[in-house]
Amino acid sequence: MRVSGTPYSSVEQLHALEQRIAHEPDELQLHFERARCLDDLGRVEPAMHAYRACLEGEPKHFGALTNLGTLFLEQGMTEGARAAFTAALDSDWEDPLAHLNVALLDAHTGASDAARAHFERVLRLFPDDAHARLHAHNGLSRLYEREGDEERADEHLRLAFEKPTIWTFPYRGTGEPLRVLVLTSPRGGNVISNQFFDDRFVERVVVVPEAFGAGSALPPHHVIFNAIGEPDATRRTLERAARLVAASQAPVINAPSAVLLTDRQTMMERIASIAALVAPRTRRLRRDEITAERLQAEGFAFPLLLRAPGFHAGDHFERVEDPAQLPAALAALPGAELYAIAFHDARSADGWVRKYRVAFIDGRPYPIHLAIAQQWKVHYFSGAMAGSAEHRAEERRFLDDMDGVLGATGMTALAAVRDVMQLDYGGVDFGRDRSGRIVVFEANAAMAIYPPPDDPSWDYRRPAHAHAISAVRSMLLDRAVKGGYTPRPQ
Repeated sequence: MRVSGTPYSSVEQLHALEQRIAHEPDELQLHFERARCLDDLGRVEPAMHAYRACLEGEPKHFGALTNLGTLFLEQGMTEGARAAFTAALDSDWEDPLAHLNVALLDAHTGASDAARAHFERVLRLFPDDAHARLHAHNGLSRLYEREGDEERADEHLRLAFEKPTIWTFPYRGTGEPLRVLVLTSPRGGNVISNQFFDDRFVERVVVVPEAFGAGSALPPHHVIFNAIGEPDATRRTLERAARLVAASQAPVINAPSAVLLTDRQTMMERIASIAALVAPRTRRLRRDEITAERLQAEGFAFPLLLRAPGFHAGDHFERVEDPAQLPAALAALPGAELYAIAFHDARSADGWVRKYRVAFIDGRPYPIHLAIAQQWKVHYFSGAMAGSAEHRAEERRFLDDMDGVLGATGMTALAAVRDVMQLDYGGVDFGRDRSGRIVVFEANAAMAIYPPPDDPSWDYRRPAHAHAISAVRSMLLDRAVKGGYTPRPQ
C-alpha cells in the first residue's frame, strides 16, 4: 500500500513537476511527487530510481520507503520489499500503513500466521483509525478465505466494509465530465487502470462491491468500468459486482459475469479446441489431492507446474521435475488449493523462450510487448531485453507488424481466443513452440499495459503503448455516448 495523495494521470503533470524541480532542485517534496507521478503513470523502473534518489537525500523518508517497497512487492522482489517496509516501520512506528505493509508482505509470501498476527496488531494499536481497521479486517478476510474458512472470512469482510466505501478522484476539466464508476476488489486481482482515465475529461469514482448492500445507491455515472479482473482471487467480489451492475442502467465494460468465466482452469478448457494453439491442461485441486497418482489420473506427466491461485508475476509458481520433488514444492506454496498445469516446452528453435502479450480492446487486438528469456518462467522485468539490442529489435518487429510476425494462422488463433473470452478489455500471454504453435500461458482481463521507461532505447515501444491506451479511452467515451452521455465542450 502506497503513501498517496492527489493522483497523477498525464505526462503533462510529470513535465510540470520537472520544471518546478529545475527551479527548486533541493526541494525534496517535489522529487517525491515526481516519483509518485512516475508511479501513477506505471513507469515502474524510473519510479523506483526516483524513490531511491529521495532516500539518498533523506534515508528515513517514510513515503519513499513505503512506495519503493510496494513497487518491489508488485515486481515479485520480496527481499527488497521486506527491507524497505522494515525501514519504514523503523522510521515511523506510529503510522498504521507501516504495520499493514509488513502484514501484506507476510500474506503475499505465504507466512499466514505472521500476517495474521500483524493484522491483529493493527487492530489493537489503531482501533480508532477507520482506514487501518478496513485494511486489517480485509487482510484477515483474505487469509481466512485462502485457508477455506469462509465463515471467518465473511465476518472480517463485513467488519471491513460496514459502510459504503467510495473514492472520488479529482477532475481537472472545465466542461461536463465523463463520469466513470470503477469497480475494484478488496481481494486484489484488479486491472492496473490509472492510465485509462484522463482527469481532464473523466471524473473517476471507485467503489468496492462488498460495501454496497441491497438498496444502496450508486454514485452518479455514465459508464461502469469493471476493473475486477482476476476471478481466481476475486470470485465472490465478482458475484457481488454482477448484482451491483444489474441495478444500473449505464453501459458496463467487462461484465462481471464474463470475467467470472476466465479463471485459469475454465479459460483453458474453453479454448482447448482452438486449432494451431496449445492450451495446457489445468486443474484446480485441493492440496491433499496433489499426489503423483492423482496427477497421473488427471492426465498429467512430469515435469509439471504447480501454482497458487490468485498470484501473478511468477510468485508462488513452481516447476516440479518428478514425483520426488512434490513434497518440497507443496511446502513452498500457500493456500488450501493449487493449480496443476501441464508443462509445455515453449522454447523457439533458437532455444529462447518468448512471451508475447496481446490486449483485446473493444474487439480489436493490440500488441503490447514481447519478453525474451532463457528460463521457462518469463516476465518482462526479468527478461533479457535491456541488454540486447537484437531482442529489442525483435520486439519492435512484433509491435510494428504483429500480423506479419504471428502469421495468418497465429492471428486466427488469437481471434478465436478473443471470441471465447467475450471481454471488452482483456488479453493473452503466450509463447510459441519450435513448430510455431501458440502456447497460451494465460488469458484474462488482468493484463497490464505498462508504459516504456524514459530511456530513448525504448522509444520504439511508445507508439504501441499510446495506441492501446487511446483505444481504451475511446471505448469508454463510445460506450458512454451509446448509453446517452453527451460530451460537452471543455
